[in-house]
Amino acid sequence: MKVKTYVFEDVKEGMELIKAEYGSDTMILDIRNTGRPSRKSCEISIAVEGEDEPGTTDTGGNVRKRSEAIWNYALRLVNERLTGIESDLMKERMREYPLPLRVLLDKLTKSGFDRHLAMSIISEVYSDIGGTAEDSVKANLFVKKAIERQIKIRDVTDGDGPMVLLGPSGAGKTHTTKKLAKTFAARGKAVSILAYDAFSKRSQDDLMSFAGKNNIPFSFTTNEEDIGFIVEKDRTRKIIDLTGDYVVQKRVLDKLRNVEKIIVLPAGARDEKIRGYCSDPGQDEMTGIAFTKLDEEETLGHLGHNLIYSRRSLCILTMGIQIEDILMPDHESFYKILLEGNTWKKEGRRTLQ
Repeated sequence: MKVKTYVFEDVKEGMELIKAEYGSDTMILDIRNTGRPSRKSCEISIAVEGEDEPGTTDTGGNVRKRSEAIWNYALRLVNERLTGIESDLMKERMREYPLPLRVLLDKLTKSGFDRHLAMSIISEVYSDIGGTAEDSVKANLFVKKAIERQIKIRDVTDGDGPMVLLGPSGAGKTHTTKKLAKTFAARGKAVSILAYDAFSKRSQDDLMSFAGKNNIPFSFTTNEEDIGFIVEKDRTRKIIDLTGDYVVQKRVLDKLRNVEKIIVLPAGARDEKIRGYCSDPGQDEMTGIAFTKLDEEETLGHLGHNLIYSRRSLCILTMGIQIEDILMPDHESFYKILLEGNTWKKEGRRTLQ
């Protein structure tokens, strides 16, 4: 089979000529308006039986390859057409919205926030306040509140129990451990650090040096069975930095009870990876998220839709390697991050003394 494309004055005439030439059961792959009304105005692509090239044998394998190529081509055209239709519908829908809402929708989508979710939020706001959204201040306020209703934020500085940091290797768990420990100590909390890694002592040396300089109690073990005993032996706000091995993390969690869990993920992680970690059935309502390395990303809107889809609480944001590069977010600061990206570094960073 081959793909042939013909140009006609109009669709009706083209379809009639194609049926006359190839039959009424011809597979129509695409009908496209050329956008030139004064000349040939449409293109129609069809799948037709083609002759083999000279010197080739029409084997079963060749037939299957050509058939699959045609179907793949047809599916691609269908997807392109559906995407185009969806885009046209969204543009038509947006025409009704006051300018401030259109501006906010544009900012959200350009920041990487899921466009369907952004459209849903803007639609909700327009349904609620209608023409009041002509006032940009009120439009911004109502959009922020709509996002607040869907994104949970938890202040981890309020707790006193043990906290375990989960997530893949390289996500920034050890750096986050140090930043959290310094934050808690600066706020007058009794804090200690426990590191577990059966395979490497690199994090042990790093954390031991940090703990010694800042007078923070530190423990390290290579034995899983010791973790529960170390956690129970004192009542400090213990931060547990686990190895990045996913299987080991699950085993350790099975032995710990009533601990606050924080999934540490780099801000540049793919949506699939974020959702994969957050959808683990072993997690519960005590599980929150820390996003690290925000300084490596220009736009941060994707963090918002991942928090909404995962239904996890945002707890911590970090950027850079300095100990003070940590933010305990609230809805105000996170909304600014969603819309403005990394400009938060200039205004929203809270430096520890």
